[in-house]
Amino acid sequence: MHALSDASLFTQVRFWVLVLCSLVIPGAIFITLFVRREFSKRTVLAFGLLLIVLAGMDIFLLRALSLEAQATPSLADDIVFSSELSIALYIFPAAFGTFGLNMVSHVLMHYLKQKEARFEAHRNSAQPALVVEAVQRGRARVPAWRRTRPAKLRGRRERTHIAATRRDTRAFEREPS
Repeated sequence: MHALSDASLFTQVRFWVLVLCSLVIPGAIFITLFVRREFSKRTVLAFGLLLIVLAGMDIFLLRALSLEAQATPSLADDIVFSSELSIALYIFPAAFGTFGLNMVSHVLMHYLKQKEARFEAHRNSAQPALVVEAVQRGRARVPAWRRTRPAKLRGRRERTHIAATRRDTRAFEREPS
């Protein structure tokens, strides 16, 4: 015969860990995601991985509890964990695992896009392009008070290159400044 604490799965620690892993912690993660205004990519990655781990723990705990439910005398355990209703309990880990996987893939895709952009920039800079430096040498110096960019443009990189042929640069160098 079972002891009083084994009479029902709802009184066991595994059941409450299941509730914690499938409802409380993911709910706290989603509330945090929607309440805060901004996150670092590391935080999004950590939340995504945590959701995937929680989904795995949910599936493990659901299987363990369904096996234990068959051994307990309580009919409530059998209704929840050993019937068709138990299939509905697998929706939570599937949804949270999928959402966590999407979060992780979003961070990885952003990282790969940055790497691809760096590769393209490196490849484009390795190709020979004649950049006119004589234009900068031939101009009069601009006073320091005019060199500062407006506040809106500070922090942005300017990517302007003046490409010219040799004939254009020679014509420019001959003109008086």
